[in-house]
Formats: sequence, structure tokens, C-alpha cells
Amino acid sequence: MSGETDDASARRPGTRGRLRRGAILVALAGLVLSGCGGDPTRFASIATQVAETTTPDAAGRAYGKQFAALIARDGHDRLVKANGLGPGRQAADLGPKIRTAERTLSDLAEPTTRQDVARLPRTAERSGTFGTGWRVARSTLYLAPAGPKSGTAPFAFSGLQARRAEIAVVSVGDRPYRLLLTCDGPMTVDGTTGLATHRAGQTISIANDDPGPGGRQVVLRPGDRLNKCTAVARIGKDSRSFEIVREEKVRPDVAALDRRFDVCPLPDASRLTPLQRAFYSGRWLSETCPFAPGGIDILASEEDGFNAKVKALLGRDLPPGFLKAGNPDAPLDYGRAPKLSLIYVSYLDIKADFSGRVMVRLLRHHARRGAVVRIIASDVLTRDKDRDQLESLVADNLNIELRRFRWQPPSGAQPSEALSRFHKVHHVKMLATLSPESGRSTAILGGRNIHDGFLFPEPVDLSAFPELQHYSRKRGLTLNYYSNWRDIDIAFHSDTVVRTLAAHMSTLWNDDARTSMLRPFSVPAQGGKAADGPVARHFISVPYADDRALETYYVQVIDAAQRSIEIMNPYLNLTPAIEAALRRALDRGVAVTVIGRVHMDGDLGGAVLTALNGEFVNAHADRIAIYDYKDPKFLLHGKLLMVDGTLTVLSSVNLNNRSFIHDSENGVAVMDPGFYQRMKAVFEDYKRASVRLDSAKVSAFWKLLLKIRTLREAM
Repeated sequence: MSGETDDASARRPGTRGRLRRGAILVALAGLVLSGCGGDPTRFASIATQVAETTTPDAAGRAYGKQFAALIARDGHDRLVKANGLGPGRQAADLGPKIRTAERTLSDLAEPTTRQDVARLPRTAERSGTFGTGWRVARSTLYLAPAGPKSGTAPFAFSGLQARRAEIAVVSVGDRPYRLLLTCDGPMTVDGTTGLATHRAGQTISIANDDPGPGGRQVVLRPGDRLNKCTAVARIGKDSRSFEIVREEKVRPDVAALDRRFDVCPLPDASRLTPLQRAFYSGRWLSETCPFAPGGIDILASEEDGFNAKVKALLGRDLPPGFLKAGNPDAPLDYGRAPKLSLIYVSYLDIKADFSGRVMVRLLRHHARRGAVVRIIASDVLTRDKDRDQLESLVADNLNIELRRFRWQPPSGAQPSEALSRFHKVHHVKMLATLSPESGRSTAILGGRNIHDGFLFPEPVDLSAFPELQHYSRKRGLTLNYYSNWRDIDIAFHSDTVVRTLAAHMSTLWNDDARTSMLRPFSVPAQGGKAADGPVARHFISVPYADDRALETYYVQVIDAAQRSIEIMNPYLNLTPAIEAALRRALDRGVAVTVIGRVHMDGDLGGAVLTALNGEFVNAHADRIAIYDYKDPKFLLHGKLLMVDGTLTVLSSVNLNNRSFIHDSENGVAVMDPGFYQRMKAVFEDYKRASVRLDSAKVSAFWKLLLKIRTLREAM
């Protein structure tokens, strides 16, 4: 039996949270005057180059034009906002540069005005690679003194598909540092003394005595010919030597996954049922091609959900009694752990609690054995202890990279859009583990986060671990709240499926640091046929970059329903378009059943969420069978949409405005009556713990307040 112990020391003083809150107040004061910098006309050049992608294959050229249309749509929107275009102020009035850029972007974006994406002619190609530079690629190097168990892997930055690569330097604990570099190519340093470019072979000395929130962050910009640097970081009396390398040079297998796009032969729409048309449609939403899912595990219980994540990394369930003992550092047996090459960990929350500590131990194990680990989480909900845990992990193991999602508003954004930078979140949820060993890859997705509230009915006593969260049952607007959430995940184990899902996640990982845009994963083609057996598609939604394509998808699915729509969702604040689609379904005689949780006490912002849910009940209880989930041990958190006993969509998507306007989301749609029957049993289990409603109480105060569009769209 093999075991590991883990370093768990927190490296940051507790003052940073207060400084960050002060910085937010300062940012709010000048928010309307600021935005994402840069010249909005540059999007015309980027979109044109992507549209003119030169490849020997038709799929690559079609993919370039499809992607260019999305870039142009976003660029045109930014150009309009930055220049205040509208009635009385036209692009032609602002000179030839703006006029030409506006016309170019408008022409290239024209295809996005149509619902369907144009299909390639029939082709034998099933995948391709995309390499055109279109984005600012930003990585983050976390510096900390080497510990007794620090890894020796180099830090890898990405220049893939990049017009410019950047490396932001962060000192864990905001400690002053000195960084010495010698590189094989030119390096530009945007540092405390300004901008300076250094030639290959020159020793570069970078000092930052104030790296905290009030100071200036150092950003490295490696040139296109730079592939490797030797580095020494000096922090206090400690020093650490390591290498900085270009990822696509040293990790060709990962780079191949990062470049991949798929070609989807789709069936003739005229030969499909309405529901099949909705499933197989080519659209602007980033989706995989339809795939045979293989066996799908339904992880309905909290313990099953967590153990599935553990097993994907450890090769076995947690030992009996591990959870009850309440010691996240208890010994683990790594003897059956799979060999992994790439791990994606993507969640809204990755907490420094029992669950988070166990996950960190497992990730550290694989990083020390050479796996590349990519972690994405939302910054807005991250507390100091959560930050300390993740930053310590990535500083110790440079082959683990952390991305904190922080959306930046475009220049010229209206106040409501600008303010959304403080509540837009990364809500894509997946653990994907890719192994070179057959049958040992896993992908798990659904609605759960890495948070003890998705595992334990009450807060675990972690008083022996001062560096971990000590939750309270305090209600209201606090990030230290604790609730026990009931949710559903599913797991895939097919090597081909997991590789596809990991490649799809790579498009999210390799986004544009300035706009948070991601490239689409697939291009539709003619000549496909509807599957004879189970078939599935995974989607990723970034509504501010794909023109709310997820909303269009949900409207299409609801409009396709002929017999039944079954919904499980805790948040019932529908967008006007989805509300209208639901009413059309009711008018057609479709039977609609909804399981929700009206009273959201225990959730962040529970009072306003309760009022919104109550309004939905009062608007629809006469035509929709609405059930209120009443199990006193749990808050409902599952997100499920099932149509006509055939299509099942399990996702991170809430039926609220946020999911379709603000937040990134993901999910999987499965066309299979057999899978529907399995999920229907779970649905009925929730229904048995619910009571049917015919009305809900909403005060006059909330009715008046919820007439404010900005508030509804933020919830």
C-alpha cells in the first residue's frame, strides 16, 4: 500500500481580501469611463485573417469562415459601443478607418444573422487542425519558495493560435520577489519600470517590491522565436530554479488536442422529426459532433458523485469510513491510480474545505507524475483560503496551471453591462481525466461544484485545519454560507468520448484573454444520417461572445416538443424568448411538468431568488404541473430538461436570465429513450419528495423591484 502526505500551509496574509474589496469600490467609481482597452478596429484585421485561412482542405477553409463570422459579430458590437454608434452617429462620420472597419466586420458577421450555420458539401474529413493567430494567449506563473515536495516540471506557456503570448507573474502571498531570466529568443517585459525588450541570451533581472493588489503586476511577452528560458526566482532568502518553455514545442500531444476541430456530417433536416432537427441542427453554439456515448453512469447521490471524481484520479473509491472520519489528510492508497496525461478541472467553486483538500491531494499526485493539469474557476466567488489553496498547489507544481475567470466589459459599455463584470461567472463544470491507458479515461459533468455542501449534510468540523474553510449556517449575502445541495452528475468512460470532451474543453482553455471569446469546436457538413442508437452532443455556451446561442438552442428544443416537457431546475427566472417558447408548447397541448425549489433560503441572494420563483409559479400554475421540492435536508440544485421521452439534457444551465445572458455554461444532450427512462426514475424520485403548487406568495415590494430589467437579467 502506498500513501502520501501533503503540504497544506497557507502562504498569504489575511489582509488581501480587505484590499480586494477596497479595489472593487474604486473600480466601481470609474467603471462607466473604462473598459477593455485596445483599438476595436483590430477585430476587422483579425476576422479577415481568420476568414482567409489558407489550408488545402475545404473543412479548414469553411471552419475559418465560420469562426471569422463570430469574431466579426463580437468585434462589430465592440466597435459600435466604443464609438457610440447609433442614430445620429454613423461610422462614416468618424473617418475612413472606422468606416472601413465597420463595413468589413458587418460583412463578415452577416452569416450570424441566420439561425443555421451553412454546411460543407459532403466530405470524408472528420476532423482538422486550426492554427491561425487570433487571440491574446495569457498564462499565469505563480512564484513561491520551493517546498520539500515541490515538483520539478517546467512552466509551460502557450503561444498556440496567438497573436501575442503573455505570462502574468504572481507572487503567492504578495511577497516581494526578484526574477532572473535568460532566454533563447526575444522577451518583452512590462514591469514596474515600464516596457523593455531584451534580446536572446541577455540576462533579464526583474524586481517587484510591491506585487500586491495596490502594486503593479509584471507581465512577460515572449517573442515568436522564444522557446525556452532558464529562470531563478528569489523570494526573501529563498531561491528556486526552473525553466519556462513553449508548450506547443514540448507537449505536442496536448497541442494537437488544443488545435483540433471536428467536422459533423449532419442528416437532411427534411427527413427528421422536429426534435431530431433541434438535436442535429448546425448552430452558432459551440458543440461536439453527435457521438455514440457508450455507457453513461448516473451519479444521483452526493457520495456517488464525489467518489466518481475520486475514482477517476485514484483508481478506487475512498476507503470505508474516510468521509465520516472528517480528516481530509487521512492516508490514501495510490496503487491503482491511472497514468494520466491531461486533467481538466472546471467549476464555479473549488473550495478550501474537505472536498477541495482531497481533490488537491489527488491533483498533486498526478502532477508529480507528469500529468498536465488545467484548473478553471470563477474569481468572483473565490475567498482568501480558496485562493491560497490553489495558488500554493500551482506554485509547487508548475505543470498545474490555474485560470481565474474575470470578464472585462468592452469600451463604451453601458453601466448595466459594465457592472456585470462583478457577477458574470465561469459556470462550466467538468472533471476530465485523459489516460494513455485504454479504458482509464473519465469525464464527469453536471451541476455539482467542489464544495462540501455537495457532499455533507452539515459542515465538517475542520477546526484542526486553520487553513481550510470553517462554514457557518449564517444566511444572507455572505460567501461563507453553507447549504446542502442535491444535484446530479453523469460520467463517461469511453476513451474516444473523453478525448473529444477534453478537446472541446481545450477551446475554452485557449480563449482570448481580452474578450473571453472561444473558438467553435465543430463545422457542420452535409451527408450525415440520424443515429440508429443512442447519440449525444456536448455544448459550451459563452453568451456574450456567441450572441446567446444557448438561448436559441433551448427555444428550438422547446418548440420541437410534441407530447411532454419535464424540467428540474432551482431557478425559474426565464428569459422572454424561453418564456414565449414555453407558452407556445402549452398552446400546442404539450404536458409540462416542473420540479423546482421555490423558497431558496440558504442560497446566495435567497430572498430575490424566492420572489422570482414565486412569480413563475403564479404565472404558470394553472397550466403547468409545478412541484416544490421539500426535502428538508437539501436545497435542489439539479438542472434537467427532458422532451418527449427521448431527449435528455443534463447541464450546468439554470433556467434563469444569468445562464443565457451572462454566464458560461456546458451540458450534454442525449437522444435515447433508454437513457431517458433511467433519468426519468431519478426525476420521479425528486417528485416524490415534492408537493404540487397552485400559487406562491410574492410581496408587493418584490413585485415592484422585479420590474427592473437589469435586476432580473442579473439573477
